Amino acid sequence: MDAPTYAESELVMNRAPVLLSGGAVPDRAAWAQEAAETSGRPLVTVTRAEQLGSALAVRAAVLFVPDVLALGDMGQQLLVRTLTSIDERPKLILGLGRSDTSARQAGLLREDLHYRVRMGVLKLDAPGLRDAIAARRVQAARRAAAPPPRSPTPPRIAAPSNALGRGSPSRPATKVRPAAKAGPVAKARPATKGRPSQRSRAAPRVKSARTSKSSKARPAKKGSKRR
Repeated sequence: MDAPTYAESELVMNRAPVLLSGGAVPDRAAWAQEAAETSGRPLVTVTRAEQLGSALAVRAAVLFVPDVLALGDMGQQLLVRTLTSIDERPKLILGLGRSDTSARQAGLLREDLHYRVRMGVLKLDAPGLRDAIAARRVQAARRAAAPPPRSPTPPRIAAPSNALGRGSPSRPATKVRPAAKAGPVAKARPATKGRPSQRSRAAPRVKSARTSKSSKARPAKKGSKRR
């Protein structure tokens, strides 16, 4: 019973190692390039075993081997050590020019390496896979060619009618003049002692002749004699 594997749409996006067979070398290279662009990582291609050590040091990359059988047993053994002992490693895309079953039967592909990449076995000549890959690439090209969406313009908030400011279309509010301050209240002068004030000073009374006649005569001083 075959082990469960990731779907092709998942393998092109995640970090799982891939054993890629089927198709020609340009087909496998195009798939590796798409995986690098999708993840935003640089693509590093290795064709010889002596290039493998330095390429594995580029951890934030996609490492593509067009034909993993060309690395020989020593190169495949280094890949196994990398997959078992290093967590931070590049995404590995190992190409095969033949099926993985025939390579294992011929003793050209290490069993421990196949075991480590068993969940990422991908065959490009699987029915319907080429059409799905082509449709995804067309959609990606359309998205890349489409203009970026414009950011929505925030609505303008109208200023209140009584707001004052430069460039404000509203009429400024009428200024209210402050009420005039009342002047100091004049204090009334106190009346002079013995002199009535002008308001309280009454007109002198005019004695009539009848009153003067009826007035009593003053009494004579004591000891004075009448003549």
